[in-house]
Amino acid sequence: MIVTATYKYEFSDADIERIAERVAGKLKRDSNKNKLLNITEAAKHCGVSPTTFYRWRKRNKNLQAIELTAGGVVQFRAEDLDKFLKNK
Repeated sequence: MIVTATYKYEFSDADIERIAERVAGKLKRDSNKNKLLNITEAAKHCGVSPTTFYRWRKRNKNLQAIELTAGGVVQFRAEDLDKFLKNK
């Protein structure tokens, strides 16, 4: 025998606003994952100065492996930088 139940949910305006903010934040984070960042933006994304980021790039082969070059401009995907920071 299968018993199913139906629930009636009542959300307050504050609940709906909180849910909407969380959904909007997640969508924004997801859309930024594939965005290409230049070195200054990549440094800011990692929470370090551009000088520190250049130093990391010079010393770390993994960071060099994820760079993309287009017309001589080095760029990084935010998603790849997140993976690099997680494994650092």
